Order: sequence, then C-alpha cells, then structure tokens
Amino acid sequence: MRPATRHLAQLDAVRNRVAALVSYDAGRVSPASARAKRRHLLSLFQERSHSVLVESGTFLGGTVKFFLPHAERIVTVEIDDQLHRWAAMRFADEPKVEVLHGDALTHIPRAVATAESAPLIWLDGHYSGHGTGQGAELEPAPSLLGLIAEVGPPAGTTLLVDDVRLFGAHRDFPTLHMLLSAAFDAFPAAQMNVELDSLVIRLPA
Repeated sequence: MRPATRHLAQLDAVRNRVAALVSYDAGRVSPASARAKRRHLLSLFQERSHSVLVESGTFLGGTVKFFLPHAERIVTVEIDDQLHRWAAMRFADEPKVEVLHGDALTHIPRAVATAESAPLIWLDGHYSGHGTGQGAELEPAPSLLGLIAEVGPPAGTTLLVDDVRLFGAHRDFPTLHMLLSAAFDAFPAAQMNVELDSLVIRLPA
C-alpha cells in the first residue's frame, strides 16, 4: 500500500474507533465494523457459490483486497477522482480487478449485465462526508435496485445494501420504506433479510 493510502486507512481506523467509543459512552449500539461486514460478505459469497464480486464505493479498496484470494473477478466503482486514482494504482497489477470511475447508477447495471456468472453485488457507495464522492443521488441504492432488475441479473445473484440504519435516520437518505419498496418491486421472488446492518437480497437459483 502506498504511503498516502496507508495514512488514510490509518486515519479511517482511528475515526471509526473514536466513533465507536462515543456511541458506547452515549449508550448507543455501534454499527458493525468493516472487518465484520467483510466476513459476512465472504460467508454469503461462499455459501451462494459466487466467483464474481461487484462493488459500488471502492473507497480505499479494503473490500477488494479482502476478496482477492476468494474471487475470480472483482468489479469496483468509485466516483471520487482521488480515491479512484489511488485504487487504480493499488490494484494495477491485479488482472482480476477492474476499477471503474464514475457513478454507480451507470456502471453497476452494466457490470451486472455482462457478468458471466451470478455475482455478489455489494452496494456501499454513498456520500459519507469529506473525502468521499457523490453522484446523481446521495444514496442511490433504491434506484440501483430497479436498474439492476431491468438488466436481468443471473439466477442466484445476491445483493446487499449496506448501512440500513441510515435509511430514514439520516436526513438526506431515502426512507427505509422507500428502500424496501424498491427491493420488493425489483425482486418480488427474492428472499430478503436484514443482516449486520445490510439488506440482503437472495435471488433464487
């Protein structure tokens, strides 16, 4: 990892730790850690026999790095110019990784449409403050679910929308009702659960 990227990763870890301590002191339950969420993703990836990961919101590339030993192909989308440059440099020597630059609303449906096998789709791209990017929508997950459904994802696809706790709680996010309505409209035959702060949508095989 390059020094600038490593420094940002360290700052992010400290920020997460401070946020967790503040929440603990205030009597609030902290959201699951990035490490716990990645382990959950991997368990679904293996349980559902996936070989392809499609991700919105590359950020520092932690999830991509975690999945390198497990996935045959990884497509990740980042809208922020600087974050995209760092990720593109970080994974330049990894032929299985494709780092796309732009809005997830454009790139994620295309990646799903061209997937050779059922992917696990990790929708974690939304504006999270300074140092992150924003596309046409601050939280595009409800719109993305509809667009993904339109391209016809392969049978057995798994989709996850992260940070469910923010829907309806963050003033600029869609409501939880909007997210769930979009999910049921897009994938009426799917099994849906909320697991580890994520909406998990399992399409039948």
